[in-house]
Amino acid sequence: MAGRTESCPGRGKAVAALLLCLAAPALSACTGAPPPPPKTTVPEPTAAARALTPAERQTLTKAEALLTRNCMEERGFSFHAVEDLPDGVDRLFPYVVDDEGWAAEHGYGSDIQRKRDTLAAKNPNQLYFRSLSAERREAAVDALNGPEPTGLEARVPGMGTIRHSDEGCESEAQRALYLDLPKWYSAWKVTDALERSVPPAVVRDERFTAAVSRWSTCMRAKGYSYSSPLEARQRFVRPAGATGSGESRATEIATARAEAQCAGTSGLAKTARTLAHAERARTESDHSTEFITRKTLEFGALNRARDIFKTS
Repeated sequence: MAGRTESCPGRGKAVAALLLCLAAPALSACTGAPPPPPKTTVPEPTAAARALTPAERQTLTKAEALLTRNCMEERGFSFHAVEDLPDGVDRLFPYVVDDEGWAAEHGYGSDIQRKRDTLAAKNPNQLYFRSLSAERREAAVDALNGPEPTGLEARVPGMGTIRHSDEGCESEAQRALYLDLPKWYSAWKVTDALERSVPPAVVRDERFTAAVSRWSTCMRAKGYSYSSPLEARQRFVRPAGATGSGESRATEIATARAEAQCAGTSGLAKTARTLAHAERARTESDHSTEFITRKTLEFGALNRARDIFKTS
């Protein structure tokens, strides 16, 4: 769910950005659909609204992808509703690996990263767009994202104003699901940016850095010299295309298990959870309107999403 924002890039940049987005999960940036705006009354934002569960969010993800497929096919293009890429260590454990069972199976998730890389390389949408002629690719970009970044905007703290087209399959799908597209787009962009700001705020806190120091001392006692969990994971998990670490799988798993043990004994895991909870609560309180609006519109979209499965 992204597309062209802020300004209208050159065609080459737009296509490159589109291909990158198509390698990501179906809902993260590239979705849309043809149905006209539903006649259903838009629900009023209410403080009683709750955030969606992971399973419910996946329901919206799949529904939006199906609507994208239908819309793009009606406009003469192909589009596939692909599965989300599996979550890696950075998403599952943003601060420190604290689950020894997970570490014993995945280490730092180099196996998951390889799977992500393989799935991204085989993404049918990415392969399809690359196969198009330059002219057809431009038309596909417009069909998916809309011709210009106008019609939708969000004033995101720390980022300024972000704009996106209210045309194209992406916006049509979101309008069909959330009904009030401008309101949902603004709330989504603001809350998404605020949610992403939580981990950086946590790691800057002196209580977190003090706990990391204790964690590092614990790791050294076990024979592993790392100043932080980030340094440890970067040794074993590399971005797509980067050369391997040269470390064995057994070493990766042993190191990750030691990290999980030290996460508990040093208090780092507990400190991170406490700080993250407090930071999220503060953020939601400071921007309650945006969070309530997003929760209300997304919860209200669930039944529409389920209906889409029945007719697709």
